[in-house]
Amino acid sequence: MDTERHPHLTNQRNNRTRTTSGFAVALALSLLVSMPAWPRDVLQTFVLAAKANDVAFVQRLPELGLDERSRDGLRNNLLMLALREGGEDLALNLLNQAVWQQKSVLEHQNQLAETPLMISALKGLERATKRLIELGAEVNRPGWTALHYAATSGSVAVIRLLGEHSAYIDAVSPNNTTPLMMAARFNHRPAAAALIELGADPTITNQAGLNARDYAKEQNNNDLAFWLELEEISFTNRYLKRLPQVRPDATLSDVVEQAGGEVVTAKPSQPEELKPGESYVDRLPEVRPAQGVEVLPGIR
Repeated sequence: MDTERHPHLTNQRNNRTRTTSGFAVALALSLLVSMPAWPRDVLQTFVLAAKANDVAFVQRLPELGLDERSRDGLRNNLLMLALREGGEDLALNLLNQAVWQQKSVLEHQNQLAETPLMISALKGLERATKRLIELGAEVNRPGWTALHYAATSGSVAVIRLLGEHSAYIDAVSPNNTTPLMMAARFNHRPAAAALIELGADPTITNQAGLNARDYAKEQNNNDLAFWLELEEISFTNRYLKRLPQVRPDATLSDVVEQAGGEVVTAKPSQPEELKPGESYVDRLPEVRPAQGVEVLPGIR
């Protein structure tokens, strides 16, 4: 009964005890290719090679039945496995071959919607990240991005590399979390500083009503929180300097109207008490600028 459910197990047992015919070998290989996830022992062999950064192992892939279509249980392809295990040279060797330069390989997503570029950024692999970008890997995408991942691991070099290739600095995840928030959440001040240098907006809040400074406070990193608060003030001042000269007693509404915009209420008047899941941020007025007037993200 078991052998009927798992015919490939029968082939594996027979291979240990007798010489398999050419037809049986072909059958086993065809089963291997058609399986949704490759045998764990074969993939484990590749993972060990990636951990050792064994560049020459690429030559053994055909005999193991592994190629660009191979997947593990989380639908990672071999390129992603090599990057995740820090086998940068092995990954670069794969990328030197045309079959691994296909868009379907470069933009493949695993079950977590991660791409090879995102994993490379997370591991801080600058050379692999650069090569992936050169081959056409998308730097910007909806939701979580490579920049979020680089900020999470605190890789300043990769953050700057992505910035040089037009990464959107204030990219937002599905819950509006930015790379700067991730850098603060994981206590990476150098990464946060690199993002600020690239123009990140420290005043943005996510759907939880938190900004980068709030995440630093959650980690009890008072130095980082204080520095981010100063950056918020600096960012706001830079924004205000772009507006026309206004009276000293002018309100924010006056400033917006003088700039040619208008202040509108985003929602009807709210009751005094907050509703479940509601933030006071939801009650702030929405600024609608006039055409041609730039309002940076995060300025409420």
